[in-house]
Amino acid sequence: MNWFSKNKKNNEIPSPVDMTPLQAVTHLCACIQLSDGDADFEERKAWLNTITTLFPSFSEERADNFLNEAHVYINNAKHEDVVFHTEKILGRIKEVLNTDQLNKLGPMLKDLVEADGIVMTSEIEIVNLVEKHLSININIDKNL
Repeated sequence: MNWFSKNKKNNEIPSPVDMTPLQAVTHLCACIQLSDGDADFEERKAWLNTITTLFPSFSEERADNFLNEAHVYINNAKHEDVVFHTEKILGRIKEVLNTDQLNKLGPMLKDLVEADGIVMTSEIEIVNLVEKHLSININIDKNL
């Protein structure tokens, strides 16, 4: 079993099976943020709201490190690698979040996707993966 995976620039990230709940949710949010090629301030606020709600006693420095780690990995990965990574993260999230947290996650991911005022096809692709793997509904306004 690989403990770490490397991207094109040899930046190591833990395998999703070894991620903490905060790290896994942060990686999922980063996959959504960067699916359209850019993460803006509104999307960062939506991520921060998500982790604050799910993990009230989180360390902001640790969360920022996880977000930076995810952004570096995703920005240097091929699309199919990001999709595979997302699926592995969703498996981890399903293992480590309780039902209450999973129920809260759907609306928060909706806010993240819609944060920049535009819903891209690439974001819908990730939302579809989330809905399939976590059995939750995320009612995205696809007309944005």
